[in-house]
This record gives sequence, structure tokens and C-alpha cells, in this order.
Amino acid sequence: MNKLKGILVLILMFVMLSISASAVELDKYSVPDFSIMIGNKLYTLDYANDQKKEVEITKAVTENAGDIYIKTTGSEWLNNSSGKVVEVSMINKLEVKTFNGVDVETQPSQSTEGNIIFKAVDVDTGLQLMDSVSRKGKVGSECVGYISVIEGYDFVLADTTFNGKFTSLDQTVMLRYKKKTIVVNNPPSVKITGLISGLTFKQGDRIYVLIEAVDEDKATTNVRVSLDGVEVGNSSIQCYILLNTETLGGHMVRINCSDKEGLAGVQQSLTYVVR
Repeated sequence: MNKLKGILVLILMFVMLSISASAVELDKYSVPDFSIMIGNKLYTLDYANDQKKEVEITKAVTENAGDIYIKTTGSEWLNNSSGKVVEVSMINKLEVKTFNGVDVETQPSQSTEGNIIFKAVDVDTGLQLMDSVSRKGKVGSECVGYISVIEGYDFVLADTTFNGKFTSLDQTVMLRYKKKTIVVNNPPSVKITGLISGLTFKQGDRIYVLIEAVDEDKATTNVRVSLDGVEVGNSSIQCYILLNTETLGGHMVRINCSDKEGLAGVQQSLTYVVR
């Protein structure tokens, strides 16, 4: 008993100089650092060093036929008689019947694997979009790649309570998706002011023609104009051109347009005559 008390005093001094002890998870139960195992009785350091408990501790030591083990920091245990480190696997086989003088039941080991069930739902309607997906992983590890690609939908968010890690408790996590807005890209067209096909002009007349883009996004629509095969206008939004009325005979104006996606509108061809 004197040897045990001497070790307890040394451990107590060490604890006072160190950071606060934390519980360490073992196969059967959680044991605070600097605990003492006497037979099947487990005591914390404070309890064992309490003078009021001296009779109880002395009796436990006297009645114990086996070794006494003392837990240090982390997962290390020492044999009180030899002072040598004891394998944790051997400690795990010991059965704890009392803890600080109170009868206890040995706690079953906690699961080291967590399970998460993911459900993909429409954020607006709440309807489930696909079969639930189950993922398993080590408790505390990150769960990655759980966001599915669903055609026609964009992922919005997961439950705010989900931290992305596996826990010892089964989890059901809602993944919310929003239906994509489908935008139909219609081909652009042009509005022509100052010219219609088949007109006749006198030689030397000054005739101006305005060609404007007609599209959802005019600023990105390109308008190209050619006169008798020669390009006379190439711009976004609009072109303003002067017709050739110096050369007698027939003339051809061709107009093409395309949007930022490369979608082309219908080519327009207009003719006029100079006399």
C-alpha cells in the first residue's frame, strides 16, 4: 500500500503541473487519465488520494490478488509492481465492476463506422428526385463526393446541421436541388429602315439605310452588310450605310447577323435599281 500511495502522490504532483486530464476511449469504456485499476475496481486519482477513502482503497488493495495498473497520459498503462508499460489490449480485457465505489456496467464499445443516408429533393416542391444513397465511413472522417449530378437540376445546399463528417449516430441528410431555368436561344434578326427590295433611285441620289439588330441581347449581336459583294458594314447593334447610286443598273444588298452564341439569323437580300 505504501508503494501505491507513493506512486499516487507522484502522479498527483505531475497532474498539478500538466494540462487537465481528458477521457480516452478504450474498447470497453472511457477511462480518465491517471486512473488506478485495482482488480475489477476503477478509481480516479482524486478519489484514490482522498483521505476519506483510505480505508476503501486499502481494502481494495488487500483483497486484490492480481496486479494494480495505473493509467498515465494518452493510452499508456503502467504495472504498479514493476513500473513497466502494459499492453492496452490486456487492459481492454479487464472487467470493471465498480467505478469510484459505485457499481457500473461495462460500456459496450462505440461503433467506429458511421452511416449517412442522402436524399435529393426539389427545393421548391419537396419531391424526392432519385433513390436515397447510403454512405459509410470512419467516425470523424470527411464524407466526400455525396453531391449527385441530376440532369436538369442545380445543387443548392445540404442540411445546415450536416458538417460533412461521419458520426457514431446514423444521419439522414437532405440535399436540395433547384430545377434549371431553360432559356431558348432564338436566332437574331434585323430591322431595315430606308430600303425595301425593288426600289428605283435616280443617279446621284443620296440614300442612307439603317440596319438594326433585333435580339434579346442586341449589344452582342453582330450585323454585317455587303453591297454588290463588297462589305460596307460590320458592327454590333446597328449599321448605317450609304447606297451606291452613282453606278447605273441593278444593285444587291445582303445582310447577315449572328448572336454571341454563334447562332445566325436568316440572310436577307434586297435589290434596287439606279436609272
